[in-house]
Amino acid sequence: MDIDDLRKLDVAIIGSGGLTGKALINFLINKVNSMKLFDDKEWQYLPEILRIAKENPGLISLEKDKSKLREVGLVVVSPGIPENHILIKEAEKNNIPIISEVELAFYFIESEIIAITGTNGKTTTTSILSEILTKGLSKNIITAGNIGRPLIGTVDILNKDDILVVELSSFQLRFIKEFKPKVAAFINYSPDHLDWHISEESYFNSKAAIFKNQTEEDIAILNYDDNKVLALNNSIDSKIFYVSNKNCEFDKGIYYDDKFIYIIDNQKDKLLSIAKISLKGIHNVENIAFASLISYHFGVSSDIIENVVNNYKAEAHRLELILENDKFQIYNDSKATNPHATGAAISSFSKPLVLLMGGQDRNLNYDNLINQIIDKCDYTILIGEISSIIEDKLKDKNYENFYVVDDIEESVKIIKNLVLTINFTEKITILFSPGAPSWDMFPSYKIRGHEFIKHIKREFD
Repeated sequence: MDIDDLRKLDVAIIGSGGLTGKALINFLINKVNSMKLFDDKEWQYLPEILRIAKENPGLISLEKDKSKLREVGLVVVSPGIPENHILIKEAEKNNIPIISEVELAFYFIESEIIAITGTNGKTTTTSILSEILTKGLSKNIITAGNIGRPLIGTVDILNKDDILVVELSSFQLRFIKEFKPKVAAFINYSPDHLDWHISEESYFNSKAAIFKNQTEEDIAILNYDDNKVLALNNSIDSKIFYVSNKNCEFDKGIYYDDKFIYIIDNQKDKLLSIAKISLKGIHNVENIAFASLISYHFGVSSDIIENVVNNYKAEAHRLELILENDKFQIYNDSKATNPHATGAAISSFSKPLVLLMGGQDRNLNYDNLINQIIDKCDYTILIGEISSIIEDKLKDKNYENFYVVDDIEESVKIIKNLVLTINFTEKITILFSPGAPSWDMFPSYKIRGHEFIKHIKREFD
């Protein structure tokens, strides 16, 4: 598809009111025959969209009637729209082509694309990689995708020699057709977003689609230790590199043990000392391994890779140290929106450990996390929709050191009481790592994290 093709099209945008929807409108506004906008919110609550439509009569129409989809030749979907949404079903029923915003952007991008997906660690890996490449290459590095800036918003500012580092969620990959990154990485996998996808199979296949259009001239990077991800190696046409903590019996990739990260290029050479890495947790070593491998492929020196990862500061709400003294350290990990992420956070610390967790129930499997809690957590505080589910599982395992509370404010009061009244012989770690989405109590994990920080500072400062 090119600009001339677009000019002939009547296009529908499903999910017009969010960040991606607005970026799509701005990109398409002078490039299509007409635009029909759809959103689940009432238009009166989207004043910016109302303004744009008023300024472009005859070009933009605001729709609610799904039958209006039959008048368009292309549907572009924002990532917040579930794949079983009534408008998606209507477009499919009428054989109207459906693409994602990422797919549309790809048609107009000539720059090299590095694409990163996975259940956990995408943002950290993308951010570290972007910083390494920025410092290590004499090229313009642009970060986009799920990390904040919609990919479509970069199209009009890109030069051919720029490099795009793109974080991609399953939502963004679900409706790609031709999207083909030069380098694609799949960090890890665990079931998630099962309220958005029609099945776990659909969720995994959406992630795996990141490789589907690659050729032997491209590069795929797989987590060797994740059996689900590793199984893709038989269906990928590009050159495959691996990242592993368990095995170094491959020709190209990265291996890491408890002390070092090694680059493997037909032989094993030390790249980084894990003791010097600024971020906590083995899961962050995995993220750094992926970022380092891609950087190494692009010719960045080991000195620059080392300098970045040894001085990198954690993103907010990702194992973020918010308060520390001789008696305790308090971490905000509100971005942990599934049990796998919380399990990774717990494994980053030794006892004594107090865990605050809970959030929206999305029918995820918490069995492995329950075992980690019993093994590692001295006390656990439960909030949100899943609190009763976790409570029952803990009781079944005869774990008694837990509290079920209504909100974060009450949780923090309990945390303060534990810190003041229990005589721990070593420094206590207080870990807020919910293991579930925020939407039962908060609009976003960021607001949830800020709420935790606010109450911690109120009680402890």
